[in-house]
Amino acid sequence: MKMRINNWQLYCLMMLFEIGSTTVFGLGIDAKQDAWIAVLLAMFFGFVLIWIYTEIQKYYPEKNLAEILISVLGKWLAIPIILLYALEFFWISTLNFREFGELISMILLPSVPLSVILVVFMITAMYTLFLGFEVLARLGELMFPLIIFFILSIFVLIGFSEQVDLTRLQPVLGNGITPVLKAAIPALVNFPFGEMVVFLMYWHYVNEKQCIRKTSFFVTITIGLLLSSVLALMVAVLDVPFVTNSTIPIYEVIKLINIGDILTNLDSLATVVQFIGGFFKMTIHFYGGVLAVKSLFKIINEKWLIALFGVFWTWFSIVYYPNLLFHRWVGLKISISYFYSGFTVLEIVCPSLLLIIIILKNKLHKQSIQQQCI
Repeated sequence: MKMRINNWQLYCLMMLFEIGSTTVFGLGIDAKQDAWIAVLLAMFFGFVLIWIYTEIQKYYPEKNLAEILISVLGKWLAIPIILLYALEFFWISTLNFREFGELISMILLPSVPLSVILVVFMITAMYTLFLGFEVLARLGELMFPLIIFFILSIFVLIGFSEQVDLTRLQPVLGNGITPVLKAAIPALVNFPFGEMVVFLMYWHYVNEKQCIRKTSFFVTITIGLLLSSVLALMVAVLDVPFVTNSTIPIYEVIKLINIGDILTNLDSLATVVQFIGGFFKMTIHFYGGVLAVKSLFKIINEKWLIALFGVFWTWFSIVYYPNLLFHRWVGLKISISYFYSGFTVLEIVCPSLLLIIIILKNKLHKQSIQQQCI
């Protein structure tokens, strides 16, 4: 029987996916104190992307992205595109995988070897996927209220700690709109909003397909407002230079929480938030890559694919990234310099062209039927 999830579970999964690594970085900080505005601007472009993605799904409600590409373009033309999507999903997954392994090692378990943490992390993800996507969705349903509670707690506690200085957010648009536009397009459009293209691998599992677009729009506006608020908080507490140079800005914010010398040293709060979000982001991207390969080669039993790719990407993450600084250099410099145009093509250009082809084929098909009737 085909796996099914409801719209609330979809919302929880998409929110946890988007929270993922977005709160780790000072996204859009190139716009300085206007970074929060850059996120809101990117959010509006995110709505356009979500409309495109959901419109594609509307034409093929029971198929995933790989199956849609094969149906529309034919197998031989679709093969390289599907493999590129699978590679993108796996690549982002391994970046997140190592990122959160480093975070846990650095903050929570400094005496435990990183390789052990990564292996346990991957085994947990693999075991969850062995049980099925429905189990991952139910887990997301349980974890989502917890992570929202922790994030709201950070805002409340840092407010009571009297560390917020709103003058650091001024002057608003002091350098004009140009830096905001440069920070938002295409960087913030691709990450985090463009990465939701991976849900084209999952939307066919949703029971109430007529609500997919509404749910996805709600996720977009929620995550846009949340991320904008987190960035504003970082700048108001740490100031722009500190956020720019900090490895994990949100961690530095939480370290400043001090209420009457009683509530202090809440670093583990950041770790819990990042671990939960990171687990879902890594797992959803990883499984998206597995499903793409499975659909392309019509593999019935996906468990051996999960095991094979799980072992390979764990090995790759341990061997390829010697330390966090190199990982950040690869993630923020190499990926942006060499792969960012590829991400733009796969997350923006390719879905747009695919939708145009689908609409044209649909119109031609209707015209053909009308002519036959005449």
